[in-house]
Amino acid sequence: MLSFHDRASLRHALTRSLRVDLKDLLHKRIHQILDDGLADLTHLLVIEASDTEAMVREEVAFSPLEVEGVRYGSPGFIHQWDWLEDHGGWFELIFCVGNDGFAFVLLVQDEPGSGWPELRAACRREVGGGGR
Repeated sequence: MLSFHDRASLRHALTRSLRVDLKDLLHKRIHQILDDGLADLTHLLVIEASDTEAMVREEVAFSPLEVEGVRYGSPGFIHQWDWLEDHGGWFELIFCVGNDGFAFVLLVQDEPGSGWPELRAACRREVGGGGR
Protein backbone atom coordinates (compact mmCIF):
# COMPACT_ATOMS: atom_id res chain seq x y z
CA MET A 1 0.00 0.00 0.00
CA LEU A 2 1.18 3.47 -0.83
CA SER A 3 -0.31 6.48 0.91
CA PHE A 4 0.10 10.12 -0.12
CA HIS A 5 -1.75 12.59 2.08
CA ASP A 6 -0.23 16.02 1.48
CA ARG A 7 1.63 18.14 -1.06
CA ALA A 8 5.08 16.85 -0.03
CA SER A 9 4.12 13.17 -0.18
CA LEU A 10 2.32 13.63 -3.51
CA ARG A 11 5.42 15.28 -5.00
CA HIS A 12 7.61 12.52 -3.56
CA ALA A 13 5.38 9.89 -5.18
CA LEU A 14 6.45 11.21 -8.59
CA THR A 15 10.09 10.30 -7.83
CA ARG A 16 9.49 6.71 -6.70
CA SER A 17 10.51 3.68 -8.70
CA LEU A 18 7.19 2.00 -9.55
CA ARG A 19 5.59 -0.22 -12.18
CA VAL A 20 5.20 1.72 -15.41
CA ASP A 21 1.39 1.48 -15.49
CA LEU A 22 1.09 2.75 -11.91
CA LYS A 23 3.70 5.47 -12.40
CA ASP A 24 1.86 6.75 -15.50
CA LEU A 25 -1.48 6.80 -13.68
CA LEU A 26 0.00 8.48 -10.59
CA HIS A 27 1.78 11.07 -12.72
CA LYS A 28 -1.47 11.99 -14.47
CA ARG A 29 -3.58 12.07 -11.31
CA ILE A 30 -1.04 13.83 -9.07
CA HIS A 31 -0.38 16.56 -11.63
CA GLN A 32 -4.13 17.10 -11.90
CA ILE A 33 -4.42 17.33 -8.09
CA LEU A 34 -1.50 19.77 -7.87
CA ASP A 35 -2.66 21.89 -10.84
CA ASP A 36 -6.17 22.15 -9.37
CA GLY A 37 -4.80 23.30 -6.00
CA LEU A 38 -6.16 20.24 -4.18
CA ALA A 39 -2.92 18.79 -2.78
CA ASP A 40 -3.81 19.65 0.81
CA LEU A 41 -7.35 18.36 0.36
CA THR A 42 -6.54 14.95 -1.11
CA HIS A 43 -5.46 11.63 0.35
CA LEU A 44 -4.36 9.32 -2.47
CA LEU A 45 -4.11 5.66 -1.55
CA VAL A 46 -2.69 2.94 -3.79
CA ILE A 47 -4.22 -0.42 -2.88
CA GLU A 48 -1.96 -3.12 -4.27
CA ALA A 49 -2.96 -6.75 -4.83
CA SER A 50 -1.42 -7.89 -1.53
CA ASP A 51 -3.29 -5.30 0.57
CA THR A 52 -6.27 -6.22 2.74
CA GLU A 53 -9.41 -4.50 3.93
CA ALA A 54 -7.95 -4.25 7.45
CA MET A 55 -4.91 -2.42 6.07
CA VAL A 56 -7.10 0.07 4.21
CA ARG A 57 -9.26 0.65 7.29
CA GLU A 58 -6.12 1.28 9.33
CA GLU A 59 -4.88 3.87 6.84
CA VAL A 60 -8.05 5.79 5.92
CA ALA A 61 -10.49 4.73 8.68
CA PHE A 62 -13.16 3.36 6.36
CA SER A 63 -13.90 0.58 3.90
CA PRO A 64 -15.37 1.35 0.49
CA LEU A 65 -17.38 -1.87 0.82
CA GLU A 66 -19.19 -1.02 4.05
CA VAL A 67 -21.49 1.89 4.82
CA GLU A 68 -23.07 2.20 8.25
CA GLY A 69 -22.63 -1.51 8.90
CA VAL A 70 -24.12 -2.60 5.56
CA ARG A 71 -21.72 -4.55 3.32
CA TYR A 72 -21.47 -4.40 -0.46
CA GLY A 73 -23.83 -6.98 -1.95
CA SER A 74 -26.24 -6.82 0.98
CA PRO A 75 -29.76 -5.42 0.60
CA GLY A 76 -29.75 -1.73 1.36
CA PHE A 77 -26.10 -1.11 0.49
CA ILE A 78 -25.61 2.19 -1.32
CA HIS A 79 -22.03 2.85 -2.38
CA GLN A 80 -20.45 6.08 -1.23
CA TRP A 81 -17.92 6.59 -4.00
CA ASP A 82 -18.52 9.54 -6.28
CA TRP A 83 -16.48 8.20 -9.17
CA LEU A 84 -15.31 4.80 -10.39
CA GLU A 85 -13.15 4.39 -13.47
CA ASP A 86 -11.29 1.48 -15.04
CA HIS A 87 -7.80 2.50 -16.14
CA GLY A 88 -6.83 -0.94 -17.46
CA GLY A 89 -5.05 -2.73 -14.61
CA TRP A 90 -6.15 -0.17 -12.01
CA PHE A 91 -9.50 1.06 -10.79
CA GLU A 92 -9.91 4.57 -9.45
CA LEU A 93 -12.50 5.34 -6.79
CA ILE A 94 -13.03 8.88 -5.54
CA PHE A 95 -14.80 9.67 -2.29
CA CYS A 96 -15.63 13.35 -1.72
CA VAL A 97 -15.92 14.10 2.00
CA GLY A 98 -17.72 17.11 3.43
CA ASN A 99 -18.12 20.47 1.75
CA ASP A 100 -14.54 21.77 1.84
CA GLY A 101 -13.35 19.83 -1.22
CA PHE A 102 -11.53 17.02 0.61
CA ALA A 103 -11.39 13.69 -1.22
CA PHE A 104 -9.95 10.22 -0.87
CA VAL A 105 -8.66 8.87 -4.18
CA LEU A 106 -8.20 5.10 -4.12
CA LEU A 107 -6.27 3.36 -6.88
CA VAL A 108 -7.06 -0.35 -6.71
CA GLN A 109 -4.87 -2.85 -8.52
CA ASP A 110 -6.89 -5.16 -10.77
CA GLU A 111 -4.82 -8.29 -10.27
CA PRO A 112 -5.86 -11.93 -9.82
CA GLY A 113 -4.97 -13.32 -6.40
CA SER A 114 -5.85 -10.09 -4.65
CA GLY A 115 -5.63 -9.96 -0.85
CA TRP A 116 -9.04 -8.29 -0.96
CA PRO A 117 -10.88 -10.09 -3.77
CA GLU A 118 -14.26 -8.56 -2.82
CA LEU A 119 -13.02 -5.05 -3.62
CA ARG A 120 -11.61 -6.11 -6.97
CA ALA A 121 -14.84 -7.98 -7.79
CA ALA A 122 -16.99 -5.00 -6.75
CA CYS A 123 -14.96 -2.63 -8.93
CA ARG A 124 -15.18 -4.98 -11.91
CA ARG A 125 -18.93 -5.45 -11.42
CA GLU A 126 -19.77 -1.78 -10.85
CA VAL A 127 -17.69 -0.52 -13.76
CA GLY A 128 -19.49 -2.96 -16.05
CA GLY A 129 -17.23 -6.01 -16.01
CA GLY A 130 -14.15 -4.07 -17.08
CA GLY A 131 -10.62 -4.83 -16.12
CA ARG A 132 -8.49 -7.40 -17.78
